[in-house]
Amino acid sequence: MKKDELIKYLNENTKGRKAGRKEFRTNDIFISSSSNTENFRLTSFGANMMKKHFKEYTITNVPVDDMDPTTQISGRMVLMLDRYLKSPYILNNKKLRLYEESVAAEILLLGIHYWVEQKYNLSKEK
Repeated sequence: MKKDELIKYLNENTKGRKAGRKEFRTNDIFISSSSNTENFRLTSFGANMMKKHFKEYTITNVPVDDMDPTTQISGRMVLMLDRYLKSPYILNNKKLRLYEESVAAEILLLGIHYWVEQKYNLSKEK
């Protein structure tokens, strides 16, 4: 998946003004716009837009270590998800919201830490 393809789809299929403009930009939907194929963490506005167009899968009670008391998520968890998730997601208040069924199923079956560990081991083999 590529960010610009998703932005194009959202622009074509959303009526009215978008974020106060005629069309969405990458920074309206994603927190990081540095790469077209990495860092798919969504802004809250982006998550609301995705929810309108795609089915949302929510994984609750995501265990997080060294939790930041203001956001209730850990920096380590965000970094791991940014590295290994290649589709849009948002993580807040121990809830991971995904928009890809196969990834959501893998994480539900394995648990988030084992899923990340598997992705890490696969990346080392390449």
